[in-house]
Amino acid sequence: MENKKILIGDYLGTIEEFVPGKGTYAEDGKIYASNMGKYLVDPENHVVSVDGKNPPVLERGQVVFGEVLDLRKNAAVVIARKLQGHPGEVDIKTGLFVSNMADSYVERPEDAFAIGDIVKGVVIKIESGLIDISTKGPMGVVKAFCRRCRCPLEKSDKGPDMLECPCCGNKEKRKIAEDYGNVSEL
Repeated sequence: MENKKILIGDYLGTIEEFVPGKGTYAEDGKIYASNMGKYLVDPENHVVSVDGKNPPVLERGQVVFGEVLDLRKNAAVVIARKLQGHPGEVDIKTGLFVSNMADSYVERPEDAFAIGDIVKGVVIKIESGLIDISTKGPMGVVKAFCRRCRCPLEKSDKGPDMLECPCCGNKEKRKIAEDYGNVSEL
């Protein structure tokens, strides 16, 4: 099994044989891979590990870029796709409640966002596997698409939160980030 490429969840051995090392976890006396990489055994110390890239872990205060997946009664579901300052992509489900959408009152999520919008937010809470983000202040939508024709929207001179479709002329309101249109980090 030495030099073999390991996938997440692959069985590596038992805790009677080895001590779980980096990139592994133990469950019911068995050792499994917690990340992808190269299978490594330290025969002197009886440690099994997986040498590979660990997936990034979200922390409070971290800036994320994500896609609005769903709009609910009092929240938006955002899939974080990118962490600011980290290479590679992630796929982490987060929640964006109406109370964390803007500095002013937002009655319904569809007043500030639409499905498919790319948003920039900051992680404010991580609890029991649930992650909440906020788009207050300079955060918000960095790229939006027309609800009618799906063409990318541009900032409008009709107001600070207004966007306009260059294809069909539709005007829409969003909670716009101060760096709207700057998606070079994605």
